[in-house]
Amino acid sequence: MSPQQVRSIGMRIQDKVRTHFGWSLTSDQNSAQSLLEHVQSHSSTISIWSKEEREQSILELQERIFLGPIAAVGAAVDYNEILEALESEHRFIFADGALGIIEEFDENLQEEIWMRTLALVTDADGHPYISKAIERKVLHILHAHGDNQEDWNNLLKKISQIIDPPRLILTHQTPDRIDGMLNPGGFTDGDRTICLIGFLGIPIQQITLLGFRSDIVGRWSGSTDPKRKLRKLKFMQEVIDGLIEGGMK
Repeated sequence: MSPQQVRSIGMRIQDKVRTHFGWSLTSDQNSAQSLLEHVQSHSSTISIWSKEEREQSILELQERIFLGPIAAVGAAVDYNEILEALESEHRFIFADGALGIIEEFDENLQEEIWMRTLALVTDADGHPYISKAIERKVLHILHAHGDNQEDWNNLLKKISQIIDPPRLILTHQTPDRIDGMLNPGGFTDGDRTICLIGFLGIPIQQITLLGFRSDIVGRWSGSTDPKRKLRKLKFMQEVIDGLIEGGMK
């Protein structure tokens, strides 16, 4: 499946979600443009946030995901899933608060997990766990949508004030071409993580999925309305099913 096919599947779900919940495309567009402007305003003092450096971050991530087995980690992940992935030498891209699972391991295994963590896909609400990713300088794939402007703004304020902030890749969920941002497809942090890996060239059949459940609200989902979250997870599952079906053709 080509990157364009992955994105097409994921973007169709974005449109369906907006229609289902009655959310405004304009709100998504405004958030995306504002995030881009905020990051660009910081790039004069934080050189690794410049457009050129963000593009370099994409290339470097793409190179790293091809070096061995890769796992996308969702909010329902448990201890044994991570342990088995460690034993089979996987590297990890975490979806937002799923990082919290790392704290369940002893210090040595925590260190190993962090060393194998390539990136964090986040819409900036996975607190308090994403603070650890900041400390570890993990690449942040920061997402803009219509109702998270306060969240990403607070995150940027925090990480722009530290001496050595993490690198950034910016994503959005609009049909527009936005220079300096990606839309790999997907809606939740979880399925967007899968879409991103597929968009960067890894066949869906080769992505190990850890902690992806649509029948329960994952332990690491954070504070949320359970009924509403389950509705969102049905769309997440639709993305996953679409990618799997498309990958089999």
